[in-house]
Amino acid sequence: MTRPLLSIALLGLGLLLAGCATSAGGGPAPSEPVKQPTVTGPADGGPSAHALALFDDANQAAAAQAKAPDNAALERRYDAVRQADPRLAEADFNLAVLAERQGKREQAFVLYRSALDKKPSLKAAAEALARLTQEQGDIPSAIAQWTDIAQKFPDDAGSRVALAELYRHSSDHDRALDFARQALIRDPKSMSAYKVMLRSHLDRKQYALAKLVGLRALKIDDKDPDLYVALGDIQLAEGQPDQAAIQFKKALEVRPDHTGALTELARLGLADQDYAAAEASLRRLVETGAATAEVQLALGVAYKGLGQPDKALAAYDAAEHLNARLAAIYLDRGILLQRMKGAPDRALEQYKRYVDLIGGEGQLPGDSPVPSLRREAEQMVRAKAEAHKVEEQARTPAPPPSAKPPAAATPTHP
Repeated sequence: MTRPLLSIALLGLGLLLAGCATSAGGGPAPSEPVKQPTVTGPADGGPSAHALALFDDANQAAAAQAKAPDNAALERRYDAVRQADPRLAEADFNLAVLAERQGKREQAFVLYRSALDKKPSLKAAAEALARLTQEQGDIPSAIAQWTDIAQKFPDDAGSRVALAELYRHSSDHDRALDFARQALIRDPKSMSAYKVMLRSHLDRKQYALAKLVGLRALKIDDKDPDLYVALGDIQLAEGQPDQAAIQFKKALEVRPDHTGALTELARLGLADQDYAAAEASLRRLVETGAATAEVQLALGVAYKGLGQPDKALAAYDAAEHLNARLAAIYLDRGILLQRMKGAPDRALEQYKRYVDLIGGEGQLPGDSPVPSLRREAEQMVRAKAEAHKVEEQARTPAPPPSAKPPAAATPTHP
């Protein structure tokens, strides 16, 4: 029953890899606070000197707290700037950055919009709004926003990289490549543009062109782990997993905690049933904080393959804690309980949960192992019950033999 488990674990890691590939193109980075407004003071009709002084104090406090920021205190400082002079758009922008860092995305969106309304030339605010729109999945609106930025700032490479990546994910590779080239014209060393071009060629199965782009990029920066991962993905697409593994290991030499490289190596290990190699990569993913439910599930499969059922069960528990609706957890756990722990009754509970989560019996594929697993588990339950009954009977002492009535006296004759 190894293959079904491997296919499930590989599918989960494949989904994680899709996310890694999405971010590997060098998309927009989170906003950083503005440190200095581009105004000189009240002489040019700008914010008051008092507001600028408060803004400078707030920035100094933010710099002093760079490693352990007190977000609430910084918010009070920047809010005091707004109170002193509402015209200072940079104060709104920095409050938006703080809100976003705390996960308050809606509040951040409103503040970025306020900053841009107050100062249409504040490019950082326009970029932040476009990025948030993109992250929310509204691709048409994001394209429109990045296009507006590109038009307002003709020399800007970043907006064109963002457009290239958006068009790549929309499968419009002609536009993706065009905008990537435009970005390189403005910034010949833009690694983000090179990575978008590489991925676009890879998506189109133009492997020779993808390799060429990757090699050109390496001449500019041979310390970028994303490039090695992308080159490894080309090798995988060409059916050369051993060569791909070499590239992924190069990525880890540059950055030992690179999520994409570790995930790829884990996937290759599981596919080859090299559970020790898979476990090492998956455990490293957990240690680096990239422990999704799918990673924990795959780690459980690896531990099971290594014959370590207790560690596997702990990994399944961790996966369930992260996503209790990931159906494969219950199938994998049930098989382990049935085959390695001798607990068929508990296994049946897991199979029931699995079937419920996938939508019922009618959603079981024709080659699903669940029906045969259940029959086997039910037989084990009956066999255990019968064995228990026999054991109980063996332990019960036999009743003592009943006393025989005394023999009748034999008459004596004189």
